[in-house]
Amino acid sequence: MPSFDRFIDPKTKRRLFYQPDKRLLLTEDGAVCYPVINGIPRFVSPKFYEEEPVLSTDEVQTGRSFGEKWCEPRSQSLGSRDFDRRSLEEQFLSILGCASMKELEVLFENAKLTLNAGCGVAWSEYLFDLNPKAERHCVDIGLSVEIARTKTADMPNVTVSQASILELPYPDERFDIVYSCGVIHHTADPRRALLEIGRKVSRDGILGIYIYNKKPFVRELCDREIRKLTTGMSYEKCMGFSRKMTMLGKALSRVSQEFVVEEDIDILGIKAGKYHLQRFVYDHIIKCY
Repeated sequence: MPSFDRFIDPKTKRRLFYQPDKRLLLTEDGAVCYPVINGIPRFVSPKFYEEEPVLSTDEVQTGRSFGEKWCEPRSQSLGSRDFDRRSLEEQFLSILGCASMKELEVLFENAKLTLNAGCGVAWSEYLFDLNPKAERHCVDIGLSVEIARTKTADMPNVTVSQASILELPYPDERFDIVYSCGVIHHTADPRRALLEIGRKVSRDGILGIYIYNKKPFVRELCDREIRKLTTGMSYEKCMGFSRKMTMLGKALSRVSQEFVVEEDIDILGIKAGKYHLQRFVYDHIIKCY
C-alpha cells in the first residue's frame, strides 16, 4: 500500500490526512483537500489530468506534452531491452555519483526515504528497487504518473503522486536521497525548481541532478532559433512539427553507411572519428531523432 502519511499541503505546509472512504487528502480541519484518483494523489489543477485540458499556461502545456511522450508505447516499455537498461543504469549511477551498482546498492541500503522529482514512468523505481524496505516517493506534473503507478503497482514501497516540482507536497529536509533527471531545465523557473528540490533533502542526505549539457555550436544555434518559433506555436502545430522532425530522423537512420571525419573541428565541437549519419546530424546539427 502506498504511503500517504508523508504529504503536506504544498501551499500552506499543513499536514494532510488520508480519508480512504472519500479518497481525499485533507488538512485536519478539512479546509484544504486534494483528490486521490486511480491511487494517485493529485496536487495539481484538474487541467493537468482532464482528458482534454484547456492549455491555459506554459506549465500545463509542458505537462501535457511530456505526459504524451511518456505514454507512448516505447516509453511504457522503457528498460525492457538490454540496451535501454544498460543506458539507464549508467545514467542513474552518474546522477547519484556512484561508480558501480554495488556502490548504488550500499547507498540505498542506508536510505529510508527517497524522492524522484519528475519521475516520468518511474523507471528508476521499477528497474532499480535495490532496497524494498526503502520508502520511495515519485512525483510528476504530467499524466506519466498513470504509467508510473501501473509499473509500480506491485511495489508497496513506492508512492506516486501528481505534483509540480515548483511546489512539492513534502516537508523540508525529509529525504535521504532526492534526485531529478532531465526535468529542471524544462520548468518555467529552473532556479526556483532547484531550490525547492534541494530543500527536501536531509542535512546529511544526497541530492542528484541531471540537466542537459550545452550542445555543439551549430546544434545549439539551431535549437535556440527553432525554440523561438515553437514556443509561439499552438500545442497541435508544435506536435505536428515534431512528428515531421521524427520522420526526418527515421529517414536518416535508414542510411546505413558510416562516414569518417578525419580531423577534429574544434569550433563546431566535432571530433575526428567514424559516424552514423543520423547520429551525427542529431548530435551536431539539428534534433531529429
